[in-house]
Amino acid sequence: MIVFNIDSAPYICDILKNKSKQLNISFFFNDGLQLQQVTGFKNIEDYFDVNGMTQTVITGYKIQLNGGNELTIKLDGTQNRVMPFTSKTNTKSDYGISNKVSKFLF
Repeated sequence: MIVFNIDSAPYICDILKNKSKQLNISFFFNDGLQLQQVTGFKNIEDYFDVNGMTQTVITGYKIQLNGGNELTIKLDGTQNRVMPFTSKTNTKSDYGISNKVSKFLF
């Protein structure tokens, strides 16, 4: 199990690019509120037409997390730049309990 945060996300891309499908390593992203498991990794590609031939250039990566969240990392020259991330957390509602009291209950 490997846990990473927003600061170490660019370095995790190198590991995820070279990760074999057969390894049983779980990756978790710590967004400051909760741990979210990595469910996928995709390249962001741009396609160009150069003298009649199509050329593909990788411009970034998307790390897919459970719950529908995505962490986007753009290539900026030789460095990876993390795009702003906001977590889509599920809001829990307490029915029948006052909001003033519910924050003290477990």
